[in-house]
Amino acid sequence: MTDGTEKCNPKIEENQREDRRAFRKFIVLLLAAMVVGGITGAFSTMAAKGQADIGAGIAAGLQKIAPYANLVIAAALAVWMTGMLRGGRAEYRRWDGEEEQLIEKIERKLGIGVIVTNVALIAGFFFFAAGMKSTGIDSGWEEEVPWVKIAATFLGLIAVMVITVTAQNRIVNFTKEINPEKKGSVYDLKFQKTWIASCDEAEQLQIYRAAFRAYTAMNYAALGMFLVCFIGMLSWNFGLLPLTMVLFVWLTGVIVYGVESLRMTGGR
Repeated sequence: MTDGTEKCNPKIEENQREDRRAFRKFIVLLLAAMVVGGITGAFSTMAAKGQADIGAGIAAGLQKIAPYANLVIAAALAVWMTGMLRGGRAEYRRWDGEEEQLIEKIERKLGIGVIVTNVALIAGFFFFAAGMKSTGIDSGWEEEVPWVKIAATFLGLIAVMVITVTAQNRIVNFTKEINPEKKGSVYDLKFQKTWIASCDEAEQLQIYRAAFRAYTAMNYAALGMFLVCFIGMLSWNFGLLPLTMVLFVWLTGVIVYGVESLRMTGGR
């Protein structure tokens, strides 16, 4: 029941027209997704044997390289970061105090360094898990305990973590040299809060935009992983646990984003 004011509100009519246009596209997209999902599921079921063979080959390869992969990653990361930081400092020493393009170039390199270290850390956790799997820990070590693999796996993860944190600390300190107003230490648990507080409004807006893009990408990635886990549950005996974990991470991101949005809206 309406009081008649809604009928003369032009924004309501505009919203309805926009919804109708978007809804038609949404229905087409939904039907296409259902068709693609059905075809993919059917194909996955028919190709289960071939996929099992491929998976067995990948698992065999991982068993050989996983325990030692982090040692290689740590060494490569240390060499690359040393060269990148030395090159950045050499360029910074040539700065005349006015050429902004040079500073932007250096800061871009430092930003790439942060991305590389984060990727290396995530890869480190993956190869740690794969390395422990390769030791046969899940079967209780019925045969001889592979101490060399176990030691390499643990030392590799420690090396990756130490080099990653050290490299990020050097990047942050270099950034603070370029921008003296920046504050915060990587070793401080409140580093992110302190760092953002020391940024100006333009930099904070850039951070928030990047965070929103990351949140959007997380939603798409979670949806894709849900579909993979769902098909895997039906065709590859994944069980419910992988699907549940994906949904848990997805739900955490959605709730945190929604609650934080409400908090910031109330405090503006």
